[in-house]
Amino acid sequence: MVGEPEKADEFSAMTPEEYAEHKRVTIQNPFSANQRRMHMARRPTYADLQDRVSELEEENQALNEKLDSIADIASTDEEEDDEEDDLD
Repeated sequence: MVGEPEKADEFSAMTPEEYAEHKRVTIQNPFSANQRRMHMARRPTYADLQDRVSELEEENQALNEKLDSIADIASTDEEEDDEEDDLD
């Protein structure tokens, strides 16, 4: 506390529960034990994450192959256009 070092020391020595009692507030845990277990149960395991990475890598590979096919088609169209321009 500003200007009152004794009270500052007193407050800094308090536990959270003591401070809450001093302020006339109640400390509550927003999650019950059951809710914490449910929350933790939803977290993926390392194996789940590895599987997901593999799935994404396969999907990424497939999409890259599609992009390569599109790029090949586009470059073929450009070459044909250039040849037609050269003939004119």
